[in-house]
Amino acid sequence: MNTKVTIKDIARIAGVSVSTVSRAINDDNEVSKKTKEKIDAIIREQNYRPSMLARGMVSKRTNMIALIVSDITNPYFYQFIANIEETLIDQGYTLSLFDTQTANAHSDSKKKEIEINIFKQIQENNFDAVILLGGLIDRVTLDDEYLTGLQNLANDIPTIIVGRRISQLNNKNAKIIFIERDQELVTQFLVTHVIKKGYKKIAFIGGNASGWVTVARVNAFKNTLRQHGLAFDEQRVVNNNFYAQDGYDGVLHLLERNVEFDAIIAINDRVAQGVIRGLIDVVEESTKIGVASCEHFTESIFNNPRITSVDHNLKDLSKLTVETLISLVEGSEMVEEAKKILPRLVLGESI
Repeated sequence: MNTKVTIKDIARIAGVSVSTVSRAINDDNEVSKKTKEKIDAIIREQNYRPSMLARGMVSKRTNMIALIVSDITNPYFYQFIANIEETLIDQGYTLSLFDTQTANAHSDSKKKEIEINIFKQIQENNFDAVILLGGLIDRVTLDDEYLTGLQNLANDIPTIIVGRRISQLNNKNAKIIFIERDQELVTQFLVTHVIKKGYKKIAFIGGNASGWVTVARVNAFKNTLRQHGLAFDEQRVVNNNFYAQDGYDGVLHLLERNVEFDAIIAINDRVAQGVIRGLIDVVEESTKIGVASCEHFTESIFNNPRITSVDHNLKDLSKLTVETLISLVEGSEMVEEAKKILPRLVLGESI
């Protein structure tokens, strides 16, 4: 059975130190041409493939990026990841995914424990940078212990937080970049369209009331209604969660409480799918009720009816994230918020 050749084996055969082999691999000028040629020949003979760790011993770079999400089944996360992974691979980086699953049924203390432990794992494993897409960072109220764990991570490793700016995090001794998503703009854009279509009794279903995304979208929903002279009715807002079942349950909730509505805005396309199914199952002439979504998922193009929603332009957002990440890792100058990612309306048959 063949034993995998290690950098120590190459160093022993060459009669040099491990650090010399690592410098030769990284084309360090301190290694003589003769020694480098000798090491290169042994590497070829032994069919040795230098690991990222070996390459990073001198450069202090591993080209490994950690990415943290709270639920990989969420289309926002996997669409975003697919976009950035393709670009990162072309740039020579490796992406390691940490799925905390803290979007699902855990106690708050368990969620905090999971995410803080992941921060520590990343600190211990020589990553060049971290991209944080979701989890407890999306809560309206952030726990002090969680913030301390995140601050410690950012003090050690350059960190990009996609979503919003966190004022409690100190950037003085850390490299933290915030890439903000404008949740108010996309919601205002959608609600205005629904109102222009003639709907007046509009309900809102989905999201978690403890999440900043939900709060931002509901506030924009409320303000846009009032700007157009329509009353805001708290009974027409159902904040449960981000999945299709929540859309279905939200419809039942409104009907059980005899809440009048002629249109429903869902927090995302998954919830909108549940809303449409719920309306078909329990409402006569359900097609007269309009349905729209605050966040478009590419999988929804096959929905029947197709959902009118807002595309947040994840391709440009992911491109901006990668550009920022590379600048952050390589230490070049960059301008935060260099450009604004604009949404677009995706028209369907649902409204």
